Amino acid sequence: MEYRYCERTNFEDFSSGRVFYHGAGITNFPVRLVQEIFSRCLSYIENKGDVCIYDPCCGGGYLLTVLGFLNPELISVIIGSDINKSVIEIAAKNLGLLFKEGIDARIGELRELHNKYNKSSHLEALESAGRFASIIQKRSLKMKVRTFQADILADCALMDQEFKADIVITDVPYGNLVSWEGQDNMIGVLLKNIRPILKRDSVVAVCSTKRQKINVASYLRLEKQDVGKRKFEILRMAEN
Repeated sequence: MEYRYCERTNFEDFSSGRVFYHGAGITNFPVRLVQEIFSRCLSYIENKGDVCIYDPCCGGGYLLTVLGFLNPELISVIIGSDINKSVIEIAAKNLGLLFKEGIDARIGELRELHNKYNKSSHLEALESAGRFASIIQKRSLKMKVRTFQADILADCALMDQEFKADIVITDVPYGNLVSWEGQDNMIGVLLKNIRPILKRDSVVAVCSTKRQKINVASYLRLEKQDVGKRKFEILRMAEN
């Protein structure tokens, strides 16, 4: 795959379980790839400096938290939802790391672990957390985060939501770690159900396995890219 925006660098700080909270059945996402997808999405929208992003299948919030740290002067609102209440609780903790109170509490936890076990991994995690704290300290853009429980495959899943997202980016459930029970054309259902929270020029990035079909009825496909065994597509609502 050709990367147009995100250069290859060391993303060890974002290793799941290092500073970020993790739980059973929660999937991660390649850091460089999600930043590249976000940057491509950003190129299609008018609003480039006060961005609201939303993930309707956010799981433990890994993808959203990564983007929050990598784009502190671009993203002002981060919203995640998931059908699973237990993973939403982890997502809330991870998104809380984007603020001084959250990262300070995590540094305290890691310091206790290091004092107790004296492991090099805990020391490395403390160093990573310190770098995250520095990003927060330097951030000038005020950031807001929110999580809520919702089944994005349910009719009217977002009808009572008042936010409007500039970018929707999601890695839909797949494989053995997570299951997505429901009907056929589940991605098509997701695309239909997120329409109430989209703006005129909003873009939607859907990551999936190559076997998962994406019915783009009522959407325009802006990009499609295979990445190993997976793919992503960037879409925009078609004008009526």
